Amino acid sequence: MLRFPTCFPSFRVVGEKQLPQEIIFLVWSPKRDLIALANTAGEVLLHRLASFHRVWSFPPNENTGKEVTCLAWRPDGKHLTVYLTHVMQNGFLC
Repeated sequence: MLRFPTCFPSFRVVGEKQLPQEIIFLVWSPKRDLIALANTAGEVLLHRLASFHRVWSFPPNENTGKEVTCLAWRPDGKHLTVYLTHVMQNGFLC
């Protein structure tokens, strides 16, 4: 279940959207109408906030690992950082 820190102000619900995977991280761009999401499948999605139109998606692959551990925007909203877990395969850190 997605949990927000108690420091977030109250928001009015303006709509709901069903997604095929459970969302584990959700971050709003500080400067643009963009929202970044990470799901339990390891996919990272970028959507327009108002229309929920998909801007891009980044699927997991064997080289990056599968679990997203954090999403963060740069303060100017120009870059999104995605933190991934390291995967150990045959004794090698990938």
